[in-house]
Amino acid sequence: MLRRLMLRLAPLLAAGVATGAVAADVLRTDTGPGVADFSGVAIGPDLGVGFGSTSSANSSGVVGGAHAGYNLQSNRIVGGVEGDVIFGSIRSGSLNSGSATFKQDFLSSARIKGGYVFGNLLGYGTVGCAWSTTNYSLGGGSSGETVKGVVFGAGAEYPITKNVSVRGEVLRYNFGSATYVVPTSSVQLTTSTTMARIGASFHF
Repeated sequence: MLRRLMLRLAPLLAAGVATGAVAADVLRTDTGPGVADFSGVAIGPDLGVGFGSTSSANSSGVVGGAHAGYNLQSNRIVGGVEGDVIFGSIRSGSLNSGSATFKQDFLSSARIKGGYVFGNLLGYGTVGCAWSTTNYSLGGGSSGETVKGVVFGAGAEYPITKNVSVRGEVLRYNFGSATYVVPTSSVQLTTSTTMARIGASFHF
């Protein structure tokens, strides 16, 4: 009786083991029980909003772009590097109580990252250098400058499959001042931008 029962259960047990093996391969848990693997090359798209201030005016707009990076992981500790390019339409209202306007159409950064994996969730901080193209317009004239600065922030990333994860992060950009010259005047402006975005990463 027991032998017959074991024979009947054997295919079910084999199927269960095979299913578990497939699940372990699909889910990003191959570094150990309950620990997701974020190591290697990661690239993917980003989408979010940017908002900040320039002189006396606030600015905001939709942004989108892509990131690429490389992570090293030791058990639950993750460290790496990442770069991104972001296109958008971050626009200000009138500057200095006048008709001048300000915009950012492109931002990029090169950063280092460090984080800790809580089960399958990676929490991380990041800091690095940033660049942005800016344009100041007044009275039919305009002046463009590329500004440099620092960026820092934090985020969280969660695996969907072994090779795909989703993430959300907030980055703060502080740029140095730049002088904008138009036919009727010149002005020195300092820009800061905060970006909240979500994205996906494809891991290789």
